[in-house]
Amino acid sequence: MPFARTCIQMNKEAIESLLIHVIGTDVIVNEVRPIGGGNTSRAFAVKSSQGNFFIKTNRAGLVDMFEKEVKNLELLRKVLPSNTPEVVGYGTIDHVSYFILKLIEPGRRVADFWSDFGRTLSELHRVTGNTFGLEYDNYIGSLPQSNKQNSNWVDFFVNERIWPQAKKAEKVLGTEIVGMISKLSDRLPDLLTQSRPTLLHGDLWSGNFTLNQAGTVCLVDPATYYGNREIEIAFTKLFGGFEDEFYAAYSEVLPLDKGFFDTRADIYNLYPLLVHVNLFGGWYVASVRETLKRFV
Repeated sequence: MPFARTCIQMNKEAIESLLIHVIGTDVIVNEVRPIGGGNTSRAFAVKSSQGNFFIKTNRAGLVDMFEKEVKNLELLRKVLPSNTPEVVGYGTIDHVSYFILKLIEPGRRVADFWSDFGRTLSELHRVTGNTFGLEYDNYIGSLPQSNKQNSNWVDFFVNERIWPQAKKAEKVLGTEIVGMISKLSDRLPDLLTQSRPTLLHGDLWSGNFTLNQAGTVCLVDPATYYGNREIEIAFTKLFGGFEDEFYAAYSEVLPLDKGFFDTRADIYNLYPLLVHVNLFGGWYVASVRETLKRFV
């Protein structure tokens, strides 16, 4: 059955059956509201007799994406239980994969939202590991993300972040840009700093957080791994939307040196730019080229 048709059939009755299957008790669905914005899955906000839920659906063969998203959220929730949505379940049923969270009910944003957000992220970044990467691979957007573990941050960044995306985008980038990436890779041991492996959200931009009921930040759609925390802060700068108070509060707990903002942030943002080339096409090639020209 075509995927588009499968998603259309996730009507009120189908969602009731799904929730009964997952929760294990009778459910009456009162309202189903489609949610746009996803690149790969259909999403719905559901109000029911057993509570309110956020549901994503996709082809059954893509259930691995939902499994990894559950694992990512569980890692975050261990550290930030008030700032991470609660997973209800995931799996497959009737040729459809599904992923269910308790629906986030946004409250009125607190006055010091951005400062609180900065402190919250610093709390996550104080969790450290022994190696860069993760015990399992996951996804950034719909793209596979390799988390092969490595004790050296530069090697991890080059081999598990830059080159997998560059090779996938090779035809779009062209030989000149791929050659520039190779030259930059050789320079990175002198340009990047080592650090302790830090637990990261992994895909932190303005579209991947919302408000929780208390009016503070709720983090969604993570691409979690242990990395250099600078790469996370760099991504928040790439597309904007984060206020100065966020960075000030974060830096009070975990200082960021000037060299990061002047140099390393642009290098780290090559990764999300390459991801965007692969997800959305050639619109981002010019940004990749301009960044590379700074360093090679």
